[in-house]
Amino acid sequence: MSGIYGIYRFDGAPVDIDWLSRMRAAMEFYGPDGGGSAAEGSFAIGHLLHKVAPEDAYERQPVEGCRGPVVSAARLDNRDELLALFQVSPGAATTTPDGHLVSMAFDRWGEEVAAHLQGDWALAGLDRCARKLLLARDVFGNGNLYFHQGKGFIAFASSLKALLAVPGVAKQPDLLRLAEVLVSWQHNAELTAYSGFQRMIWAHSLSVGPDGQTRRWRYWSPEGHKPIRYRRDERYEEEFLENYTRAVKSCLRTNGSVALTLSSGRDSGSVAVIAAALLAGRGGELTAYTAIPCLAPDGASKTRIGNEWDRAHQTAQMAGTNVRHVAIDAAGYGVLEGIEYLLAIHDGPSHAASNHYWLQAIADTAARHGTGVLLTGQMGNATVSWSGNGSALLALRQRQPGVAWRLFRHSDPTLWLTFKQQVLKPALVPALRSARRLRSGRMHSWQAYSALNQRMASALQLDERMRAAGHDSTFTPSRLEDQRPKLLKPNGGIGAGLWSEIGATHAISVRDPTSNLALLESLLRVPDDQFRRGGRSSYLLTRTFRGRLPEVVLEGRRKGLQAADLGHRIVRELPAMQECLGGLEAHPAAKELLDIGLMRTCLNNLVAKVDPETTQNAGTILLRGLGVGLFLSRFA
Repeated sequence: MSGIYGIYRFDGAPVDIDWLSRMRAAMEFYGPDGGGSAAEGSFAIGHLLHKVAPEDAYERQPVEGCRGPVVSAARLDNRDELLALFQVSPGAATTTPDGHLVSMAFDRWGEEVAAHLQGDWALAGLDRCARKLLLARDVFGNGNLYFHQGKGFIAFASSLKALLAVPGVAKQPDLLRLAEVLVSWQHNAELTAYSGFQRMIWAHSLSVGPDGQTRRWRYWSPEGHKPIRYRRDERYEEEFLENYTRAVKSCLRTNGSVALTLSSGRDSGSVAVIAAALLAGRGGELTAYTAIPCLAPDGASKTRIGNEWDRAHQTAQMAGTNVRHVAIDAAGYGVLEGIEYLLAIHDGPSHAASNHYWLQAIADTAARHGTGVLLTGQMGNATVSWSGNGSALLALRQRQPGVAWRLFRHSDPTLWLTFKQQVLKPALVPALRSARRLRSGRMHSWQAYSALNQRMASALQLDERMRAAGHDSTFTPSRLEDQRPKLLKPNGGIGAGLWSEIGATHAISVRDPTSNLALLESLLRVPDDQFRRGGRSSYLLTRTFRGRLPEVVLEGRRKGLQAADLGHRIVRELPAMQECLGGLEAHPAAKELLDIGLMRTCLNNLVAKVDPETTQNAGTILLRGLGVGLFLSRFA
């Protein structure tokens, strides 16, 4: 995906062009095919080009529109609709890149432009008359955008590296954000690991006026979509498959080769089936990468699949003869190396530290194979394979009596199971949460999975923040609450930004058809009884892909577990792990933030025995702690 960067001096002073040059140099990898820039007085912007789609050959940014200059990193899903709206002739459509469509949209809608764009994008535009800068990011956060407001200016870029390159800016760690990484929670998705450097929240826009006053607003929400009701269940399946196919097709708009991250599950599997059929129609091939263990998968419990190859391979074979399935065992990659890899790309730690090494292996392999587009199914749990709430009581609260009756009637095969699922379990959620807290044997339930030092947690008022935000640190879902808006909540996480940054580093466009906005909005209108029936979840996807995906994938209750050999990999790196912990003990900030003694205990327990419990604790406590600690080691 292409990249953007720029500076707006709202104090009226001219932009120092050296600043712009430094920003470009820091994120040069976003533009393997060049780029352009423009500066006029107190405003300067730049674009770094990565040609992926056919029309990208005609991309020239910044674009000078009627309102003012615009830069965008955009792959639009509603491209055809915008071409028709702006009356672009069929002949000119093939030479009209998405960046120019974004400029046309900014000319027409100004600050409201974000609500009219669908796909993966981030933009910055200056309205000369109003003397206002607009920044905006797509609904799912597939397009990255960071900003930093300093004295008299605001700088923005697709990469945090560009902002860190601005001369004179103070670089200090944000201890609250780091603490939240350690407990796998984020109360404010604007926060980054650097204090004062912020991330544009997905599904949000921000404007900056000449006085430096900012206005932020959310332009899209998952709430408020009126349910539809068809007479036949088949009608839901037909509409779902039609919209899903359109979403995948939009992601295949490329001159290059197409690959896919394929697990043993339904999300990536369904993407593979549709993509393979579409590519076969134009004589193309799909390469599917599946991460597998190179050591014993002893980290997987009986309810998880430690090696996903067999089921993933059945999916690949069923998808078509044009699917080339490749196993990635990441044997030559280290766990600590993976953590450092992510820190180098993202400029901050992530809660999923146990996955970094195999993600690195897949990205490196795809780049060596000359991959242009890498597909994922990252958002599938909230969209295509949504399991349904399955609660008749919740449906009644939502004033949907018909749905409530159908959920109750088709809940489970026996009256007792229906009562248990629909009445007893929802009523017992508060008790279950309390039991989990007591079972942990700790004052705070997050201590069971976090290396956060309790003294620092108290200083940051972390528990108070959690209660104020309504966060349940035991992660016990309530069937009396609609869970899907929580998964889609823009302020609840960093979106798909990590994949976008990984792709940019490897000159690959990473795309997720399951995060297609039109597809999601159609699914938000589907009644809950279509997703959950007879005790079966993801019922709509299961029905739709019957005969298209293997039965063991459609009906399998066990989920795959990537990095199931993580425990043995960590033990293999024992000297490096111990040395790293020793270094953190000598670092005052790391010692203040982390419970390094607990991290050592996790490592020692793993050395004594590698099993699902010690492996999980190593992933959540030890590796998250190491990620945060290694980030802090950047600071003197």
